[in-house]
Amino acid sequence: MKVFKFGGASVKDASAVKNVAKILDLFKNEKLVIVISAMGKTTNALEDVMRSYWNGDGKADELVDGIHAYHMKIIEDLFGVGKTEI
Repeated sequence: MKVFKFGGASVKDASAVKNVAKILDLFKNEKLVIVISAMGKTTNALEDVMRSYWNGDGKADELVDGIHAYHMKIIEDLFGVGKTEI
């Protein structure tokens, strides 16, 4: 069994996600455990949301919207516009 962990720059955009798929394809006949953590700078962005909320500066919702838009862009780049209905 092989364990793979991807996060940060290795899944920062659609191209990077496609690269992860290529890597995993090399091991398609093996048992795998795959862990995907935060994409790009998402951990930092979530910390910014928390700080904003805690400080009451009124920007937390806008920051969450930015995180959502970032992830939706990756989904659109991978699967096409209009394929993002959740």
